[in-house]
Amino acid sequence: MTKVAIIPLLVPDVFGEDSLGCDIEVYSDDATLADLLAAQERFAAAHLEDCRGCDACCQERAPLIAADIPALYALLPPSPYPATSVCAAFADIAVDKHGAADICLRRHKSGACCQLDTQRHICREHSRRPFVCRSHFCLPRSDALASLREQVINMGENALVSLLLAEKANGAPPLSDDDPLKRLYAEDYNENPMSGRRNYAQIRICDCIDRQLWQYIKKEG
Repeated sequence: MTKVAIIPLLVPDVFGEDSLGCDIEVYSDDATLADLLAAQERFAAAHLEDCRGCDACCQERAPLIAADIPALYALLPPSPYPATSVCAAFADIAVDKHGAADICLRRHKSGACCQLDTQRHICREHSRRPFVCRSHFCLPRSDALASLREQVINMGENALVSLLLAEKANGAPPLSDDDPLKRLYAEDYNENPMSGRRNYAQIRICDCIDRQLWQYIKKEG
């Protein structure tokens, strides 16, 4: 049974001509982020050229979510604090004046992602790339698909902050000399549907997005 479909969408470009975009339909309440990513891979195989060697998207902000941690942690030595280890090795954390955290893959001095092989213009850890990379297309998304992706990332970042603060409370070392976690408070980051989930297959789409969006993308059978 197909639980999620990414479907072609014609959208006008700057010249008023129709160009390819994409939209989403979900057919099961049990559809997960893994189903979403599988649907996107099927769409890419059917409609897009192989982008190997193009690193345009690798120049963009790449936020991390809690479910990204296990794959990246497999690249590192064992630790009782996997989220802290991953963020210390691969991420930068910015905290704004309101206490909101943004956790993104670290950048080269050039501005490119730290996982980019700048000579070959490909990701060195393509099979371990985070949700934001897996869910990216170099073509327009419908408002529904764009909003879904944004809501998933926001919830996932919050779950990651909560995980980092829990590890810190259990003795994890500081992320840096000026540890950004010192400016964050656990009570501001309550558990959410992504908390404790170790992979995308454990996270239902309907639990990550608002009810209005879910009702819009959910289709009958």
